[in-house]
Amino acid sequence: MQYIVIPQNKQEIKYYQERGVNHFLFGLKNYSVHYPELSLEEIKELSKKCELFIAMNKNIFNEELEEVEHLLIELEKVNIKGVFFYDLAILSIVRRRQLNLDLVWNQTHMVTNYNTCNYYFEKKVKYGLVANEITLEEIIEMKKKTKMQLIVQIMGYPSMSHSRRMLITNYFKSMGKVKAKAKYMLQDHPNHENNYFITEDKTGTSLFFGKIINGTKALPELIKNHLDYGLLDTSFIPTDISLQVLEIFNELKEKVEKEEMFDLDKYLEKTASLIGDSTNFFYQKTIYKVKKGK
Repeated sequence: MQYIVIPQNKQEIKYYQERGVNHFLFGLKNYSVHYPELSLEEIKELSKKCELFIAMNKNIFNEELEEVEHLLIELEKVNIKGVFFYDLAILSIVRRRQLNLDLVWNQTHMVTNYNTCNYYFEKKVKYGLVANEITLEEIIEMKKKTKMQLIVQIMGYPSMSHSRRMLITNYFKSMGKVKAKAKYMLQDHPNHENNYFITEDKTGTSLFFGKIINGTKALPELIKNHLDYGLLDTSFIPTDISLQVLEIFNELKEKVEKEEMFDLDKYLEKTASLIGDSTNFFYQKTIYKVKKGK
């Protein structure tokens, strides 16, 4: 298993490379949602120094199709690992133009089963970013039953939703106030402990669960079952904390790969002291219930 890191900016790349990471994910300027963005020229330059995945994961509108096609043609000329896509327009253009670009299926909450992965793999989609709402058991089953290379988030705040609407701005307008910043914390019902990040930029409004995914416990099983990539999203996390977690992951990964004895609780304790102990849905099935009379 290899790591893909979403750094907070391109200047941070060197710190992760010093710790053995050479795969990074950035958004393409004006065409990504909640990723640090690079211009086409920056991508061309940076691709000479590391392995880049590029996100074009926003909804594409009719007036943007011509530019999107031009950008994909330009990206084909650059040595990048793959393009994350949400809108099927990306897949359609790549297939129609027969572009030599590896694609990453990135439809957030939709990448949940091996049958659909196999369908997209037949359409020449090489990778899939697995939804954060499924269990470790389900991820392992997917890995065993698809040829698609899978990417699983093992650190970072999980994305819950994105809206094109400027929800924070609209809220403050309705209150007769002016929005003061781009990121806010929402508190759940007073009797609950959950909090949420809500951010706004030119693409709209994004909502994140307020607890960081800690993939330490799942890491040995993911490695043993030959997961292709573990994703570390450093957004909103201090850089020194992210680097410390990576070093712990590296140590644990080496133990697993060499089949050496290790105390998993020790590693869990170390990472939990840095990013908390939330395992998200790795060990908890998502259950939907409909209230009576609804």
